[in-house]
Amino acid sequence: MTTPYERSLGYSKCQLSKIRDQLKELSLDDAALLVCCGSYARGEASAQSDIDYVMVSDDTEAAPGLNEDVRSEIRSVVPNSPSEGGAFGATVSRSEILANIGGDDDSNKNITRRILLLLEGEWLFNKEGLRGFRREILERYIGEGMTDHQLALFLLNDIIRYYRTVAVDYEFKTSGSGEPKPWAIRNIKLVFSRKLLYASGLFSIAMTADRARDEKIKILEDLFDHPVMERMIKICGKAAMEPVLTSYNFFLEKLEDLETRKHLGKLEIGNRDDRTFRAIKNEGHHFTRELLKVFESRFDSTHPIHRAVIF
Repeated sequence: MTTPYERSLGYSKCQLSKIRDQLKELSLDDAALLVCCGSYARGEASAQSDIDYVMVSDDTEAAPGLNEDVRSEIRSVVPNSPSEGGAFGATVSRSEILANIGGDDDSNKNITRRILLLLEGEWLFNKEGLRGFRREILERYIGEGMTDHQLALFLLNDIIRYYRTVAVDYEFKTSGSGEPKPWAIRNIKLVFSRKLLYASGLFSIAMTADRARDEKIKILEDLFDHPVMERMIKICGKAAMEPVLTSYNFFLEKLEDLETRKHLGKLEIGNRDDRTFRAIKNEGHHFTRELLKVFESRFDSTHPIHRAVIF
């Protein structure tokens, strides 16, 4: 009998394979780079999931764009499209993602795209193009002057910034100005999906301690090639991750159930005592505690990652 994670991973891979086959029929330019993020990239999608994707251009006027043919082929496999006005479902240039890290023009959308391309990006078209671009991003974060004993603090700080930005963005979207958006599923995903993604970034950077610059980049390249949960298992071992995976399976099982998703989607803001929401949220607290145990077990108290994430 398969677990919810095994089902989700298998479903995600199957759907991505179908999309890749569909896109081959379009004869896209070899320079085109189409990447998906979100639940499909993390290997946790179900039939109810939407798909986030972005076309990365090479900054030339002749660069291929995200046209209706591409959107149509993707919709033929996954009907649920990216949210309007969000960070995905668009064409972005390499320079937008690379040039202004931390600067005034580094928008929330750019931070989101850049960090997710690293931590969870999966190719839809041009596999080697994604690997090359991911390396470009890593080389930007891990500069030539990086010494062996240093952690990649530039990247670590941006991962932390992304995670905190997502948390603040949740508050704005669910209780800020304008019409509030459905809150319960967003809240639960913060506790599970977003937290696991964040942890995978911290753990990955910790693995580069006391390595030469080129080794740091290579280690991160290899780790970021794996879906998030597989990456964590690779770093920590399957036995150590079993309690975390058990809680994650609880979360995935609830979200793959259509009636549960509908119920959560209709909850009024502030109805935190709802039995269904409360059960998932309580499991989320257990999930957090187990993640912390794994962190403390995998990296002893003298490891520089502890100081780096606190101070």
